[in-house]
Amino acid sequence: MKPQQILELFIDLVAEVADALSDLDDWGHSGARPDQYNHDVVADKVLVDGLLTAGFRVLSEETGLLGEGELIVVVDPVDGSTNASRALPWYATSLCAVDEHGPLVAAVANLSTGDRFRAI
Repeated sequence: MKPQQILELFIDLVAEVADALSDLDDWGHSGARPDQYNHDVVADKVLVDGLLTAGFRVLSEETGLLGEGELIVVVDPVDGSTNASRALPWYATSLCAVDEHGPLVAAVANLSTGDRFRAI
């Protein structure tokens, strides 16, 4: 997959995360880990499922290393989880595809404001 295609996938997945979180009623702790919130779990599922389906390996803050593939995508599903739980508008989804040379493609999207940052 070319870098621009990876970036487009990231943007699509961020939109899916935003949609999934818009339906979430409970932004409290998940109960699985002391520092994990329900929104972390919801966002992680969307991202991991989408990235594995696209053929990537995934290293997620929430679920660890999963899948097989040439490229690995490092994911923080909700960077700023505590802010999100308190309705503070500073929380984002962060994704970075890494190859044998280092970072290849990255996207960070503030889920509250819609601000997006990307790099190839």
